[in-house]
Amino acid sequence: MSDLFLNILNMSIAASWLILAVVLLRFVLKKAPKWIAVLLWGIVALRLAVPFSFESALSLIPSAETFNAHNIQYGTPAISSGIPAVNNAVNPVLGETFAPNPGASVNPLYVWTFIVSVIWLIGIAAMLLYAVTSYVRVHRSVAERAPYEGNIFLCDHVKSPFILGLVRPKIYLPSSMDEAAMGPVIDHEKAHLARHDHWWKPLGFLILTAHWFNPLCWIAYVLLCRDIELACDEKVIRQMDLDGKKQYSAALLECSTGRRLVTVCPLAFGEVGVKERVKNVLNYKKPAFWLIVVAVVACGVVAVIFATNPVKKQPPMNNLQLISADVMNLRSDPPILYSMNTSELDELSSRLKDINMTGVDDDLMGMTPYYSITITDQKVEGFSVSGFDTDGNHVGILYQGHYYRVQDDDFSRYLQNICAGYQRADALPRLTLDDVVTLSKNGNALSWPDFERYQGWEVGSGLYIMRYEIDELFDVLVGGVPDETPWYIYLRVNNEADDRIDIRTEDVSAFAEAHRNDVPKVIGSKPDGGGEPAPEEPNFSTLSEEQTAIQQAIREHNRSADPTGLVSCASFAELACIVVDGGAIHRLILPLS
Repeated sequence: MSDLFLNILNMSIAASWLILAVVLLRFVLKKAPKWIAVLLWGIVALRLAVPFSFESALSLIPSAETFNAHNIQYGTPAISSGIPAVNNAVNPVLGETFAPNPGASVNPLYVWTFIVSVIWLIGIAAMLLYAVTSYVRVHRSVAERAPYEGNIFLCDHVKSPFILGLVRPKIYLPSSMDEAAMGPVIDHEKAHLARHDHWWKPLGFLILTAHWFNPLCWIAYVLLCRDIELACDEKVIRQMDLDGKKQYSAALLECSTGRRLVTVCPLAFGEVGVKERVKNVLNYKKPAFWLIVVAVVACGVVAVIFATNPVKKQPPMNNLQLISADVMNLRSDPPILYSMNTSELDELSSRLKDINMTGVDDDLMGMTPYYSITITDQKVEGFSVSGFDTDGNHVGILYQGHYYRVQDDDFSRYLQNICAGYQRADALPRLTLDDVVTLSKNGNALSWPDFERYQGWEVGSGLYIMRYEIDELFDVLVGGVPDETPWYIYLRVNNEADDRIDIRTEDVSAFAEAHRNDVPKVIGSKPDGGGEPAPEEPNFSTLSEEQTAIQQAIREHNRSADPTGLVSCASFAELACIVVDGGAIHRLILPLS
C-alpha cells in the first residue's frame, strides 16, 4: 500500500508541472476556442491517471520519481526532485530526522509513509462517499417527475436544469421554468450530451479522488468544470445572432444557482461561473483559423514537454562537489552508521570521478542493499551507491529513481571496506592521554559514541572490544555489548604487568604519571614478518568437573546418527572464556540443539 501511495504521489508531483503550464496557457489562449482548454485538461487527466509515460529529450519535468520507495525503505531517506537546490535543502533534514534505526526492521520514514498512505485511503473513501451521497440525494429529488419530450423531464423539486445519469442520461428542468428560457436551456443540455460531458466530469472527479491531497488537482478540477460549460456555451451560440445571445444570457441568469461547491454530479446549467459565461456569450466572436492552429500546436508542445518523462541519464560524476555522505551497513554486527568526514569525502569524490558504469539495471530494485552510501552534492541531484552482496559483484548507483550498474572491481572493494569501517582509521585522529583525561571526567556517562571520533580497531571475538592505540606504551580498551553501557573502559599499560584502570572510576592522570617511564613490553614477530605478536592459542584443557559433565551431557544429547558425527546446531553454550595477552578473547562454544 505504501508503494502504491508513493507511485500516486510521484505521478501527482510530475502532473503538477503540467497543471501549472495549462493554467498559464489557458490565460494566454483566452481568445482561442474553449474546447482547446478542455483538450488540455484531458492531457492533464492522462498524466494523472496513466502510471507510465514516454521519455523525451524535450521534457521539462525535473524528475518523474521524486520519492523512491526502495530508497525510503532500505536506504538513507532522500528525495530526487530534479532541482539540486531543493534536494540540498530537504535531504539533510530528512536524513537527520528519519535516520535509519539499526534496531528496527524498516526505516522510520517508511513507517510514516505507511501511516500517510492509510490517511490517503481514508480521504479516498470520504470522497467516494460524498459522490455516492450526492448522487443519491439528487436522484431522490427527481423521483417525482413529469415527461416533457424524449429524455427531458419536468420536476418540482429542482431549481436549475441538469443532466443525471451515465448510461441513460436524462435532462431535468424546473417545472416553474419560463417557456422562453426552455429553448436555450434544452439546446445547452443537448450539447453536453453530444460532447459526452456527463462522462468527463465524473471521470475528472474520480481522478481527483486519487489525488485529493494535491491542491493543484483541485484547481484543475474546478477549471475543468468551468471550461466544460464555456465550451458547451460556445457550441450552442456559434450560429446565434445578438438577440439570441441575449436570450441565452437571460436564461443563464434565471437558472443561476449561486453554488460554488465542487460536485461530481449533476451537470447543472447555471452552476458554474455564470458571470464569466454571460460575458463570454455576449462578447463571442468566431476565432480566426490561424488562432485555432496556434492553439492546437501549443497543445502538442505542452504534451511533449510536460506530459513526458525526462530521458534517463547516468549521474554526472566529473564535477562533483560533495556536501555530505552517510554510510549505512545494517548487516554488520553491530550495524555501522556514520557520516563521512572531509578526508573521506575527498577520497569518495575522487573514486566516483573514474567509476565505470553500464546502463540502467532496475532488477536491482527488487534486491535489499547490504550496505550503501547516500550522497548529497552541491550541483548533482542526490544519489546513493549500494552493494547487494558480500562479494561486491552487484553494485549500483541509484539516481533519479533508477539503478545504474557499476562494473568496477576497485570501486566495489573500496565500497565494501568503507562501509565496513575498515578504511576509516587513516582519516581519524589518534586518541591521546589528554583526550583520555577529558573523557574520564564524564565518569559512568561514557558510552560507545564518545570514542567514534578516534582511530580504533575491533579486537574481540565474541565480546565486542574496541582498541584505541595512544602510543607504544598506552592504549584504551572498550568492551561490552553495542548500544548498551560498556562493561569496561580500560586505560592499559603495555608493560610486563599489563597494568590497567577503568577510566570512569579511577584517576587517569595519576595512573599515566606513575607509568610514564615504564619500559614497553617486547613484542615478537608474527609468522609473516609483521610487528604484531602471533595470536596465542587458547587452552581449553583446564575445564572444571562441572564443565566437563555439562560438555559430556550436551554431546550425548546431540549425538548424530551421521557416520561422520556431524551435528546440526541452532543454539550454543559457552563453556569457557579465556582472555589472552593483547585483550583478545577466545571462547569454547558447544552446541545445544
